[in-house]
Amino acid sequence: MNIKRLILSITISLVITITVVGINHFEHALRAAIGDLLTLPIVLFSMFILPVAPIIYGLITRDKSGSTIVGIIPVIGLFFYIYFNSIITREFISVATLAYFGVLAILGGLEGHFASVNKIEYNILAICCFLFWVVIFVRGFVD
Repeated sequence: MNIKRLILSITISLVITITVVGINHFEHALRAAIGDLLTLPIVLFSMFILPVAPIIYGLITRDKSGSTIVGIIPVIGLFFYIYFNSIITREFISVATLAYFGVLAILGGLEGHFASVNKIEYNILAICCFLFWVVIFVRGFVD
């Protein structure tokens, strides 16, 4: 694997993680500054960057390992953000939460891998993984 592509994929993953965590961390300040009506689309956009980014990166670069990294690292970064916040509040994360984020990370990695293959069948699989990711993500917050 080319080291420049590895650094690029890790950098993009970290930028996505910082963006998502930053927007979610400052959500209350955004509500106070711009109101509820404008905050909701920003928060939804930040959360759906996670499953869309590996597909876009995979389609543009055709880098299998890089797009897999872009699908996995942001989800793990979001998990660590929630995990460290739960340690501060002394509420510990259950195994179900760990499994939830594990499934999201696996689906994100599969999205990136399938999107990077230059065949329509694999791109359809990437879209299916995206849809499963969204369904599992929404179901995890509903339950």
